[in-house]
Amino acid sequence: MSPSSPPEHSAPRPLPGPFRGAVVIGGTHGLGRELALGARNRGLRTVIYGRSAAPLDDTDGLLPRPLDLCDPQSVRTAPVDVPAPCYVLWVAGAFLKKALAETTEDEVEQLTRLLFTGPVLFLRRLLAEAGGPVHLITIASSSSWKRRERETLYCGLKAAQATFARNLVPELTAAHPENRITLVNPGGLAVPDFHTGLALDFGAMMDPGRVSEIIWDIAAGQRQAFTEVQILRSREPGSEGTPVVSYGARVPETPDEPAAAPASGAAAAHPVERH
Repeated sequence: MSPSSPPEHSAPRPLPGPFRGAVVIGGTHGLGRELALGARNRGLRTVIYGRSAAPLDDTDGLLPRPLDLCDPQSVRTAPVDVPAPCYVLWVAGAFLKKALAETTEDEVEQLTRLLFTGPVLFLRRLLAEAGGPVHLITIASSSSWKRRERETLYCGLKAAQATFARNLVPELTAAHPENRITLVNPGGLAVPDFHTGLALDFGAMMDPGRVSEIIWDIAAGQRQAFTEVQILRSREPGSEGTPVVSYGARVPETPDEPAAAPASGAAAAHPVERH
């Protein structure tokens, strides 16, 4: 399907289908928070997991549950609250711009736990506890197929997440015919605390709230077992930052293709930022 710019959204509509709840892994900041609010606004009982979930209360209608994906003990013992049948959203993210040879062992271990092994192990627990159909919405990244500079570890982990989601489809559909997976590869979100240290023009990047609405609209309309979607920011003059939606997987860019131009004034290396 050719890329398109989504229309502006009106008030959220209740979601069709059997799903009555949502579990958001990484629902305390950025896109995860917007997706959690979108679930709540659609009448879903919404549980959010995250390191900073503990201090929150439920006055905004979200049910916080503490979970540190970088701590194996927390992943093993955090209470599983699955309002089945439900949506499960894998959104936890962090960014690291640093050549692999310059990373520390701790940086590699922590980012791998946060972006991949932690969510996979916790998702394993959630799926075992689910008492009905599950619709998994996995937020990977366009970095899973784009060529980047000094982002080898981040890009590799996002590619692993996307490949994991695609290969999980037969297992989920065998477990329940109504199980679904939506794989989303966004690129260019205006989340300053995710891109700490980078000199970016966030006014030319995508609004997380609008991207959240697009994702919920796609998930609500999905009837097949698997959908993969790219949501990339427009760079056209006059429409910078407008989300452009296309469907299907992308062929990974090769090493000899030009990488995206770095942001002006960007530093050489940036620490892992967890969300």
